[in-house]
Amino acid sequence: MKTNPLQQNRNRVAVCIAFFVGFILFSIFRAKFQSIDNVVNLWTATIHTDTATLIAKCVHFALGTIAIAVASITIAGFLLIKSRKTQSLLLLAAVSGNALFVATIKTITQVIRPENQILHVASFSYPSGHCAGAIVFIGLLTYYIWLKWGSGQRIKILSTAIFGLVVAFVSFDRIYLNVHWLSDVIGGCLLGAFWLSFCVIFYERLKRDNNVDSQSV
Repeated sequence: MKTNPLQQNRNRVAVCIAFFVGFILFSIFRAKFQSIDNVVNLWTATIHTDTATLIAKCVHFALGTIAIAVASITIAGFLLIKSRKTQSLLLLAAVSGNALFVATIKTITQVIRPENQILHVASFSYPSGHCAGAIVFIGLLTYYIWLKWGSGQRIKILSTAIFGLVVAFVSFDRIYLNVHWLSDVIGGCLLGAFWLSFCVIFYERLKRDNNVDSQSV
């Protein structure tokens, strides 16, 4: 049964608002998670191995701010060549906007990172930029895959599963390396999910009103 486009849009807006409110509330009451943060931080120190740490460090750099920026510019250029100008610009705007949000919130909250971090990261801790960035970047690419090849359920399920696994892996990576508290990861995921859903709503509105990137859908 095909979902009504208007109802789809309402559902997207509701999800977007839910993630936004969730992030605001979690940020306000984040201090109440301090005891849980400490327990998780101490636990991860007991599971470190040389091999796992090497993999975690690779993930840290592979999905860092610079790596995502380079990948976004490259993919945006490819989309531009394929006459998907709006998708290209949206990807750049989404990634850039997310980075700006994270940097601003870090400056406001000024949460100190764990002292036992394996990799020394000088910036503030909350929210996790890696988690938010992975959700926005991988999530938007997954959305583009749905637009291009999403007529079959297999593509949707596979792309969504990959998206979920990447986000889960990155989230655990931040805690494993002790560069973030658990609450940083939760906050980053909520922020990334809000911004991703907002960007999708924005694109869908443009597509409906202006018939943008018509050949890609």
